[in-house]
Amino acid sequence: MSGRPTWGSAAVTGLAGFATGLLVAALLVAGRPTPRPAEVTAPPTSTVPAVPVTVTASVPPSTVVSVETSPPTTTTSRVEVTVTSTPTSVTPTSTSPVLPLTSGWRD
Repeated sequence: MSGRPTWGSAAVTGLAGFATGLLVAALLVAGRPTPRPAEVTAPPTSTVPAVPVTVTASVPPSTVVSVETSPPTTTTSRVEVTVTSTPTSVTPTSTSPVLPLTSGWRD
């Protein structure tokens, strides 16, 4: 160990700071006094006589008896495909060494 902080120690420090901030916020919210209830006064009630109303419809309602729809259209197409194959051979143009995969970080 050369004294440098690691990712693990940085994560622990960050989580500790976050938890402390949540604790302080909870204490601030818990320490506030509760708000006083508001006084509600009801307005005086008044009675108004109802007036009869007559409603007349000028257009009689209509009823749908049938709906015309057009038949679906169908299109038929014919396609001919001819496939010819020729044998081919593949030769590598260059070779490169295969390096082993390693995991982990180097300092």
